[in-house]
Amino acid sequence: MAIIKVVKKSGKTYTSLKKVLNYVGEKAYKTYGINCNEDYKRVAYDFFETKDYFNKKDGRQYRHYIQSFSPKEVSKDKALEIAIKWAEEAFPGHEVFIAVHDGKEHFHSHFIVNTVNFETGEKLHEGARNLAFKKELNDKICKSYGIDNQKLIRQKGDVVSYNKNKYQIIKKGADITKLAENIIKNMQISISKENFIFNMQKDGYSTEWEENKKHIVFTVDKNILKGKKEKFRLSNLEKTFNIDDFRKEKLLEIFKLNQEKERKNILDKITTNMELKKEVSETTSLEKEKVKVSSYSKNKNGYGLEF
Repeated sequence: MAIIKVVKKSGKTYTSLKKVLNYVGEKAYKTYGINCNEDYKRVAYDFFETKDYFNKKDGRQYRHYIQSFSPKEVSKDKALEIAIKWAEEAFPGHEVFIAVHDGKEHFHSHFIVNTVNFETGEKLHEGARNLAFKKELNDKICKSYGIDNQKLIRQKGDVVSYNKNKYQIIKKGADITKLAENIIKNMQISISKENFIFNMQKDGYSTEWEENKKHIVFTVDKNILKGKKEKFRLSNLEKTFNIDDFRKEKLLEIFKLNQEKERKNILDKITTNMELKKEVSETTSLEKEKVKVSSYSKNKNGYGLEF
């Protein structure tokens, strides 16, 4: 599976641009320049020449993207080929330096993009729609190489985090993991929103759940808090762990089902008790009839009736 992500940290100085180019360039087994030099030591000069021409040297100097493949999914040559095709279509008119790495058992390409378009002088702005387009473009190009990202459906409970440190923390069992475990436990036993909030409170979590607010927010009690972050949105938990039940409407459905199950269990118990009582009553009546028959038999043989 090939994924595209944006590295949020990008500097605003010539020095920061040179640093990131040195970082991705030194570790690369192959580099390529689209509208710029393929030697990472000279790319910063190309970028600033364009910025100087359009008098746009201030602000964000570059954008950093990563295209990452699963282990053994593509060859070295194909990884670079796919990277070039994606960059050419994703950033027309921009200078893009590509550095392909293979140091983590899978190939991944770094893209350092000049924020100033050398044809128009316009600056690159990355909004949600633009990023969605780039990801769809990545899926389309990968599919032409036999890599169908749409077929790789995440399993329920799979952890997703593009931040390596955050991923490791989650895997080891951080506050967010413990919170998710307690939500799963309590949603299985709660019969209403109020009951759920009460059960979460017993486990050390306060729950902000108001009808006029979009998000459900959990706050971890300081007595059980291990990290620095104490507040978590349910919607973020759903994305991180890929659990569809972590949504407001789904929780309410689960509570309703739990309530119906509890009612059924109560009715079953009542019905069982009534049947037991009926059986006991019938047994008692039968025993009484036996006593009468036995007494009558004794009387016929000369014995007196017993009352």
